[in-house]
Amino acid sequence: MARFAFWVLAYGLALWVVERLAGGVRTAMWVLFWVAVLIAGGYYVGRLIGFVRARVLWRLRRRLIVTYVFIAVVPVVLIIVLVLIKDFLNMGQFAAFLVALKLRDHAGQLEQISRVVGHEMHLSQAKSPDALLDEIENFFEKELGRHTKSYPGLEITLRLGPRVRAFRLDGTKVSPPVDLPPWLTQEEFAGFVVDRDQIALRSVDRGPTPAGELTVIVSQPLTPELLDLVGEGIGPVRILIPPSVSGRHEARSAPPAGQRALGEFSQQDSLSSRSVELPPPTNPVDTTIVGASSLDPIVWGGAAEHRLAEPVLVVVTSRAGTLNRQLLSTLGRFSRVYVTLFIIVALVFLVIELVSLVIGVRLTRSITSTVDNLYDATERVRTGDFSYRIGIPARDQLTALGEAFDSMTASVERLLRESQEKSRLESELEIAREVQRQLFPQKIPQVPGLELYGMCRPARMVSGDYFDFLEIDKTHVGLVIADISGKGISAALLMAAIQSSLRAQFYDGFSRAGLSAAVPISTAEVVDRLNRQLFESTSAEKYATFFYALYDAATRSLTYTNAGHLPPVLFRGGQVLRLDRGGTVVGLFSPATYEQAVVVLEPGDVFLGFTDGLTEPENIFGEEFGEARLLDAARRALPGSPDALVQEIYRSVNDWTGSPELQDDMTLLVAKAVASEKTLP
Repeated sequence: MARFAFWVLAYGLALWVVERLAGGVRTAMWVLFWVAVLIAGGYYVGRLIGFVRARVLWRLRRRLIVTYVFIAVVPVVLIIVLVLIKDFLNMGQFAAFLVALKLRDHAGQLEQISRVVGHEMHLSQAKSPDALLDEIENFFEKELGRHTKSYPGLEITLRLGPRVRAFRLDGTKVSPPVDLPPWLTQEEFAGFVVDRDQIALRSVDRGPTPAGELTVIVSQPLTPELLDLVGEGIGPVRILIPPSVSGRHEARSAPPAGQRALGEFSQQDSLSSRSVELPPPTNPVDTTIVGASSLDPIVWGGAAEHRLAEPVLVVVTSRAGTLNRQLLSTLGRFSRVYVTLFIIVALVFLVIELVSLVIGVRLTRSITSTVDNLYDATERVRTGDFSYRIGIPARDQLTALGEAFDSMTASVERLLRESQEKSRLESELEIAREVQRQLFPQKIPQVPGLELYGMCRPARMVSGDYFDFLEIDKTHVGLVIADISGKGISAALLMAAIQSSLRAQFYDGFSRAGLSAAVPISTAEVVDRLNRQLFESTSAEKYATFFYALYDAATRSLTYTNAGHLPPVLFRGGQVLRLDRGGTVVGLFSPATYEQAVVVLEPGDVFLGFTDGLTEPENIFGEEFGEARLLDAARRALPGSPDALVQEIYRSVNDWTGSPELQDDMTLLVAKAVASEKTLP
């Protein structure tokens, strides 16, 4: 390899000489040289790494010195780079903020102009529409005509009854005038709009006058001249226009000088400042800053109010020094004090870092030979022998490390046993979860006149909430929702006991008097039996809130008993009915008295049952979601299907908490009354 490297270098030298004397050599010959250099260089780099690892870094002292160099130097470099990146991003956003602020200030000026004109014309003495329109036009030409440069291309549209006038500040007429969209019903409007392939600042003011209802529409198209105004003192501004807007260009009347329709930019899809230049650098490190923000203009000509789907980007180019001057100028003459303090703190930190490096190098000399014992011990542990102990008494900090190592291996040995036990418990919990999943309804009954849906989202592996559909016959179905006290395995076991106790009361949905008697079991009787059975078979502190309802498709009646559960709600038109008739919780007292009530479901009624896991979740400020927000979320999805309603409520709760982890079990049961497809017997 040494001979190969020598002849490669000689070959390269010869190519260089020939190139200087003959004026050039073939590219393939240089490619061959560099390939050979890579082969030889890779070989010697590998040899160098092996030498450093085997000789230079074998001694622990040298390895620690190199380590401290990396610890002391690399973080400082990374912090400096991070600060520079942060400054670049912040300055870019600051530049975009300044431009966006100027655009919004301009929109505010237009709003104020239209508001002042509307107010003045309300007090006008002109009686005829033409006289009033002449007065307004003269007002604009007189008051704003001398400020044409501040409002390049400003268009004014006046609507007074059937009369319409559209003109610019220089007196030229505008055709066609701006129309009012059907969605604009308010008296005032101000903002960014997209109208006839043009992005503009637009302000609208409507109000009564002696000559009739007056509408003043002031429009400021985004033009290079306007971008010059907002970019003054900052830098060039560029508006990136979405192709979906610029592609809809239609022929319009010729714009005034300096103003271009949006469709004329369809090739570049952009508008740029015309006369604003990038500020010169104030020092050699004064870098160019690029910032971007977005506009969300409203589509003016739409049937309904909606914003443009694609963003309109505002890109600003400036200098860091210019932006710093803009920022510091707002802080007064003492603003440089903060910059000076920052530089002093940075220098102090640098000195501390260098001192730390020196101290770290000196401390490496105090390390003794316990490293060998630790190395031997780690080799034993690597083979799986966690019972090995170093057995060195703790005379100093390093020998205390040996004692800590012994404690660590003992802890690891104990943790391994605990991990095996935890794996066994998790396996059993998974089995319990699968068993509990089978206790929930596997299919939704089909009952005439009623759409059903239910869902339970457990906070842990198993749930303490319970819902069920009891398919009694083709025209009867039972609705059950319950919340068991406690969480985890104990609540899941009680949930299974409730499910089995409830279903044990039914024989094809009828009492044990026999199918021929066809005597339905009342809801109050079902809950009373369940209460007595749980009271006798569970401990005193175990109980559950329980709601049971029986729906009869023939009469569209819902008979229910609420045993201490959060009252389900029945949405009927604009009303919300609470189903709270019943009694106390089940399993806590015996005997207990339970009542039942009946409501008739009309087509369009929506029954919603829920547990407290949907009302009590808290956001980061400790505020509960609450029933009011739950009902608002349900109202938004009432026209949809029951499963869509459930998903909307879960989404609203997740947005409120801001965390994917559930704070409690969440269970929903929805029944939507619909018109029956056939007449029931």
